[in-house]
Amino acid sequence: MGQTFSHDDNDGALSRATVVADALNATLEELVNRCMRDEGVRDYFDIGLIGYGRTTRPDFCWQGRLAGKRLVPISEVAESAQAVEKEVSVDVRGQLVNERITVSRWVEPIVGESTPMNAAFRLATVTLEEWIYEHPTSFPPVVINITDGMANDVNTEEELLATTRRLTALKTSDGQALLINCHISGGGDAPVVFPWNPMQLPRAPYAKLLFEMSSELSDRHRAIICEIFGRDFEKTPTMRGMAFNADAVALIKLLDIGTRQAFTFVAPERGRAARPY
Repeated sequence: MGQTFSHDDNDGALSRATVVADALNATLEELVNRCMRDEGVRDYFDIGLIGYGRTTRPDFCWQGRLAGKRLVPISEVAESAQAVEKEVSVDVRGQLVNERITVSRWVEPIVGESTPMNAAFRLATVTLEEWIYEHPTSFPPVVINITDGMANDVNTEEELLATTRRLTALKTSDGQALLINCHISGGGDAPVVFPWNPMQLPRAPYAKLLFEMSSELSDRHRAIICEIFGRDFEKTPTMRGMAFNADAVALIKLLDIGTRQAFTFVAPERGRAARPY
């Protein structure tokens, strides 16, 4: 995660960890805004962030007031935001002008050498089993896995597949849990986003494994993805929740699509949606 992934407005190098942390913070801020009502932030979501970097084992990586917690109601997420100033370039009548804006932050980039992805999926599974017991009629959990490499805590691909299948077998009365995988890369290969056939993937064994790990998306997901990416809905009968060789733009789009569905389709009285990343 320490490798260069993108560049800022001044052409400064940004690491993969920095871009992912910025994307997660922006997504959390957007979720808070979606849940804002006249009386305050409504608890439409419970959210968890699982990561590794500080140690070699996965753990929930909330910081500040949320440190040590697992799934957190969105209202508590909103109350725990750290406000920071950020300089951005905006187009004003054809001229780029630097402005300082205030943004919310919850996580900071951490770079680690290990990728205990299998253990992270096991932690997510145990956590969601408890959450589903308490919210059996809610919109099903959505898990978004962001990685730049292969799990190094398994001996075989089948072991990782078995773990993810236990996760996606979890379900509420509204449906099964969804697993969306996003492989990020700083290379020049074009990203493959929401493929419907493994033949669309590059000749890389890891790409095929991610495809098999990822959930097949529902029609309501396919409809919005086809609209955003200009695809023909009728000619796209299936779609997997994954991206391979994703750049910064693809990462942001995947997070947007992966987090908007519960808010769009579940009524408030149905319960909360859980979203561990």
